[in-house]
Amino acid sequence: MEDVNLTQQFVYKMTEGIIGEKWPVGNTLPSFRDLAKEYGVSRSVINTAIAVLENKGYVEIVTRKGAVVRDWKKEGTVTVLNDAISLGYFQPDLIDSFFSLLNYAECNGVFEAASKAKEEDIFELKITIEKEAVERNAENLVNLYLKFHEHVATMSNNIAYCLVFASLKEAFTKIAQIYTLDGSAKQQCFKMHKDIFQSLKDHDGQKAKWEMQELLDHLRVLVTYKTCNLKEK
Repeated sequence: MEDVNLTQQFVYKMTEGIIGEKWPVGNTLPSFRDLAKEYGVSRSVINTAIAVLENKGYVEIVTRKGAVVRDWKKEGTVTVLNDAISLGYFQPDLIDSFFSLLNYAECNGVFEAASKAKEEDIFELKITIEKEAVERNAENLVNLYLKFHEHVATMSNNIAYCLVFASLKEAFTKIAQIYTLDGSAKQQCFKMHKDIFQSLKDHDGQKAKWEMQELLDHLRVLVTYKTCNLKEK
């Protein structure tokens, strides 16, 4: 278990180094010996971590050179987008790409969910919204947002939409944390969640899809504004 935790921590540090351009695209990572010395980890931990980075698309193993940083924005997997946002990197291209992918999964997902929703699904969604209405703790509210959107994806019964949302879970959580800092935005989000719920209850997929698009557009604008202000400060 200790080695697993060390590996996860090391992968996190290496991921942050690559995304933060400590090692820019095209650069070769330090040798395994140098990495072991700098981070105080064993060679087995480094081997496992580099394999994880390679599978995600961050690096490519090149004979006689070592691990070379790839153009991860173009050649990486969906998980690199999740990593970048969850680590707090809010460059416009990353935010746009995140919402483009989220729009695909959520708007199509809610459309399909409207025709497939069962009474127990609608009831569970109602409970989540009722909790959202009275929750004042920011962390709990983030979890309720996450639960609402996860449940909609599950209701669609579409594997692709569920997997996309699951792959972006940490990034969505980071975005939701920004969102909950704005009082008026929280009220708007609650209203939009209620509207989506009602459309799902009425099995009106087109209306639910339009409302989900409106919610995500609102979220994108707010997050872009908030993160730009953070950079300026």
